Amino acid sequence: MRTDSYRKTVTAGLLKAVNSMYLVKILAGEYYNIFRKRHLYRTIRISDSEEAEIQDMWTKYYGRRISTRWHRLYQSYSGRFNVKYFPEMLFTTKLERKLNNREIGRMISDKSFLGMYYRDIEGVRLPDTYLINNSGVFYTSDRKIISKEKAYAALEDIGAAVIKPTLDSSSGDSVALYDFRDGADRRTGRKLAEVLASYGEDFIVQEKIVPSESLKVLYGGSINTLRVITYLVDDRVFHAPITLSMGRGGSHVDNIQAGGISVAVSDDGELGSEGLTFFGEVHRFHPDTGTSFANHRLPNIQKLIRVACEMHEKTPHMRMVSWDFTLDENDDIVLLEFNIFGQSVWFPQMVSGRAVFGEHTEQMIRMMR
Repeated sequence: MRTDSYRKTVTAGLLKAVNSMYLVKILAGEYYNIFRKRHLYRTIRISDSEEAEIQDMWTKYYGRRISTRWHRLYQSYSGRFNVKYFPEMLFTTKLERKLNNREIGRMISDKSFLGMYYRDIEGVRLPDTYLINNSGVFYTSDRKIISKEKAYAALEDIGAAVIKPTLDSSSGDSVALYDFRDGADRRTGRKLAEVLASYGEDFIVQEKIVPSESLKVLYGGSINTLRVITYLVDDRVFHAPITLSMGRGGSHVDNIQAGGISVAVSDDGELGSEGLTFFGEVHRFHPDTGTSFANHRLPNIQKLIRVACEMHEKTPHMRMVSWDFTLDENDDIVLLEFNIFGQSVWFPQMVSGRAVFGEHTEQMIRMMR
């Protein structure tokens, strides 16, 4: 008869195998990403003294030398050398797994739970929710279970709405805009039932945010998202360089990996002078509106930083969180979503030319040992 000890050993072995397969998948993805950007970094040369500075730091705190391809890649965008750039490969495969508890993370990362976690934070709001689907069960915004028929009826004439999956979504490519009238989407002509059926289970239907004028003047076709990364060192929450992502070319998706433009944002709300795309295009003016990035200022950024840090304190077991915010038509701060797995540290560094962890880089490197 098989003992509990045997079963635990088998279970542990299976979990290890699954984690190994997951890690191999991540590694393959990161190698592919750096390979397809080789035309950007292969012409970048760093001096012998810069190379030595990088390797000295990593050897001291990590115990080994590292590839400088990621340093050169970030430099190819911003034009700035920074010894403390953090390689995406090491963050994704090692550091993120140390920072955040994966088991608990799976439980709390459902995007439909945000209202339950952060509704008491002063100075931030969430988009109004029209409908929630969790594991095939429909809920109202106040978590009352309703029938499928009532769920459909609630959306028949809701007008403009955003639908997005609440699990395993990223890069903004899973977010879609609709305009429901008389049980059909006026944008595509698709019936409401067909649209909802295409999402299967685990999705949320929310209001379409009307962006702040300070964002619309840059590009009015997308929400335009402020990414604020917060991380915990010892007993204090800090934030990484802030970025603003916006759409272009008529697209409603603002994510840089989906064709958008990203620009650095100072802690005082002033935009950097250059917006960058995934493949290194440089724009001093938005190509659709002609609005200059230089000297453009966004309101309430100091308040935004405070809000993000307070929300991190209400997110236990997670030492790093990537928050996506926007500013609505009243310049109020709106939390769109958060990410605790599959986060990225490459685009804040490439856009700003600053290290994602700044003065805490050495501590983050040590954590991987």
